Amino acid sequence: MKDSRHIPVRFIAATPRGDVVLNGDRPKRYLPTDPQAEVAENGLRYGPYLEAVRYLLLRQNCQKILEALARRLGRAVNLEEIDFIEIRTEKHGASYHVARVDLSVSGSLLSFAVNVAASDADRSEMKRDFRLLDKLGRRYPHPFLPQVYFKSAGRYREVGKRSRWLHMYVAEWLRGYHEFHLHLDQQQGCYRLLLWDLDRGSRYLSRAQCLDLYRQAARILTAYYDWNTFRQVYPWHHAAGDFVLKEEGGEVEVRLITIRDYGPVVDFSTGKRAGRLLALILFFLHLTIQNRLDRLDGVGEVVWTDDYCLEGVVAGFFEGLALGGDVKARRGMPPNEEILALLRSLARDEWLQFMREYLDTYTLSQEELSLIQKNCDDHLDKLQQVLLMRA
Repeated sequence: MKDSRHIPVRFIAATPRGDVVLNGDRPKRYLPTDPQAEVAENGLRYGPYLEAVRYLLLRQNCQKILEALARRLGRAVNLEEIDFIEIRTEKHGASYHVARVDLSVSGSLLSFAVNVAASDADRSEMKRDFRLLDKLGRRYPHPFLPQVYFKSAGRYREVGKRSRWLHMYVAEWLRGYHEFHLHLDQQQGCYRLLLWDLDRGSRYLSRAQCLDLYRQAARILTAYYDWNTFRQVYPWHHAAGDFVLKEEGGEVEVRLITIRDYGPVVDFSTGKRAGRLLALILFFLHLTIQNRLDRLDGVGEVVWTDDYCLEGVVAGFFEGLALGGDVKARRGMPPNEEILALLRSLARDEWLQFMREYLDTYTLSQEELSLIQKNCDDHLDKLQQVLLMRA
């Protein structure tokens, strides 16, 4: 009978210059802390990090990964079918490191993401993320979130240091999806969305693609909004890479890959319809503002997206409201036509009052607050125009 220790495993580092097979002294180098960093001494080295992922996959004779493969393929998978495994470093964020695992199963390649928490604080966030992705994936029938399989830990061993456990969870690998961020186009002298595609080369998204991106992001967030309990996916931020995008043949497809929390942001004591409508308006206003915020190249100063994005956000909001799913979450919610009529009817002073309520309700950095206050009047003007133009 085949033993997991005899499965060939290869370690690879994904870099801006292409894949690098790890050998020699490379495994001793420190992992970077963000996608564009070269070296950062954050306490984890390539070799022990990848060995910890290997430990996670092979422990108990690959029992957990075999169960994940069975869910993926819809049939039982045995150890003899695994030809080889490649573990590849892919992303390095503020909270997680992400490795991609490619398994050859009877000649077919299947990929998984392994999210790795490097600290106790990150471990708590990772456990919450896993729980919420699993919960919402079961509660709603939408294909917007990655499927999650199991969470466990891998032993990190570095020469001369005490070994420790790195906590991880295994999820669906979204092949062909990449981060995107606002980038300063020197030639045009403006901010443009740049898709970080290491496979086919980073490239700017067209205006039509950007509109579709914002429409899909707004639809996803609204799809998980609970009209009756005010629960929503929050916090989220484009700067953190919470959304990823796949571009093929000019078409774009967006997925949400992490959920830091899911709960009510407002807490009206009344259960009346008016309170629910007020909460929905605040959610909508947050949706229109937060989608406009990013950090330059994902890590720089906070920047503000052009007005055109609001057309996509407003369209996505109403699409998300119309999606089915959890019946309890939408019970008693008025139809889209009534909600649109309400938003159109709001006077300027009412929008300003909602803006003040929004600033008191949602958490914002000082940089974000300054940018919102600077652009508030223009934002509300454009938002009202988009609502009036909507069919």
